[in-house]
Amino acid sequence: MLFQPEIPQNTGNIGRTCVALNAKLWIVRPTGFRLDDKQLQRAGLDYWQYLNWEAVDSWPKMTELMQSERTWLFTKFGTKNYTDAAFEKGDWLVFGSESSGLPESVRAAYADRCLSLPMVGPVRSLNLSVAVGVGLFEAHRQVASPES
Repeated sequence: MLFQPEIPQNTGNIGRTCVALNAKLWIVRPTGFRLDDKQLQRAGLDYWQYLNWEAVDSWPKMTELMQSERTWLFTKFGTKNYTDAAFEKGDWLVFGSESSGLPESVRAAYADRCLSLPMVGPVRSLNLSVAVGVGLFEAHRQVASPES
């Protein structure tokens, strides 16, 4: 799930990753672009037609649809490494906007479910599509693994 994404190319790339893993993409408005934006679909290449996606008008409306006990927030403020989470089929993976991430109020509501990606260099954050790829592929690896 993307919380108020701002850059259509990132969302297009994330959509392509979702198609590769058969994951539904949820988008929480407002966005920094129109959802029929040509840049969005160009970044998703010819896979956009295969993407299962839905946009929701607000965070409160989104929370009505989610199961909070199966929701994971990816944030640089996370206190748990993303590889320490035990992902299950049907989990919600939430990623913030490119410029401001997830609001503190959202993070506070899921304080024990905030995950981070380790960064050892002087980088403050990763590109949103990279972060989603890392998180989504780890969740997929765990769910698809015969040991899980």
